Amino acid sequence: MTYENCESTGRFGHWGRFYAIAGPLFGAAWLWTPVADWAASDTEEWQIPLVAAGIAVFAAMFLYTVMSRRPVLPPVLTMLAIAVGLTLGVYDSFAWLFVWAGSAASVRLSGLTSVKAVAAITALAAATLALTDPEAAVFWGITATVFATSALWLLIGGLMRANEELREARAELAEMAVAEERLRFSRDLHDLLGHDLSLIALKAELARKLLPDRVDAAAGEVEEIRELTRSALSQVREAVDGYRRPSLGSELAGAKVALEAAGIELRVEGPDGPLDPEVESVLAWAVREGATNAIRHSGASHAAITVRDGTLEIADDGRGAPPVRPGGNGLTGLRERVQSVGGTVEAGASPGGGFRLTVRVPAA
Repeated sequence: MTYENCESTGRFGHWGRFYAIAGPLFGAAWLWTPVADWAASDTEEWQIPLVAAGIAVFAAMFLYTVMSRRPVLPPVLTMLAIAVGLTLGVYDSFAWLFVWAGSAASVRLSGLTSVKAVAAITALAAATLALTDPEAAVFWGITATVFATSALWLLIGGLMRANEELREARAELAEMAVAEERLRFSRDLHDLLGHDLSLIALKAELARKLLPDRVDAAAGEVEEIRELTRSALSQVREAVDGYRRPSLGSELAGAKVALEAAGIELRVEGPDGPLDPEVESVLAWAVREGATNAIRHSGASHAAITVRDGTLEIADDGRGAPPVRPGGNGLTGLRERVQSVGGTVEAGASPGGGFRLTVRVPAA
């Protein structure tokens, strides 16, 4: 689990990539603190290129460790070698570099390995400091900071990995649901068409045998074939229509998952009772469109969906009406669907701020 695993999913939504890059860069930028401490001391000219090269390589290894999925050991060992070398050979404040090395190792490693790494890096920092004979406050301050910071990032890394595993589990469940639905649909089609198609084949064979001697009987069989074909076609259309038609319950559940993944807390109320299938389909499309707009444009932190007495309302506390996009037809298509069942659509800024989408349809 690395920073790049958190790029575009999870609670930060489309800001994930920014945090995945800015976080490590911000951490690396703080490497100036031991450098500034050293620069304020009695420096020697030969130390300048050594420190410049060492810090540059250290920063590169730090970023490489936390922003990639490649093996952790080589870059972490390189960071530790630089930290030991600069601490013993240049200035004892470079022992602060062990904080970055420990943090990088902790966020990448897991389980018992990460615990051992934290203990080993803390021990190495303490041993290196002991050789420089610093003041007790400096020794214990740096050693404690290395341990505490590494342990903190060990916990954060565990949470990041757990979050990633949760997203992967959700994706697997979604794939399983799709596969199950495809299996259900193919099973339904087989049940619907198997009998009729077998009967059509038998009657076609019978009609062929009746021709040309018994034309009237053959014509009767052909007429039955025509009726069976029409019936089968009608059943297929009904099955496909039911397959394509979204349900309100599934759309509400999907909207809750999608909005909360985007960092928007959702509250759902209703519906009061069963709805007409056509009305339910229209309201389901409304939920899908409203949730999509909230995720893409609202910047909200809270949203609510209420279904009551033939009225569906989706409201959020975001920035207001979504921008008009050239070629965008989400609300236009929704209005057409709602008007097809005699309903109306209202969309715009809420009096108290945010955006509100209201769909009213005739009660069943």
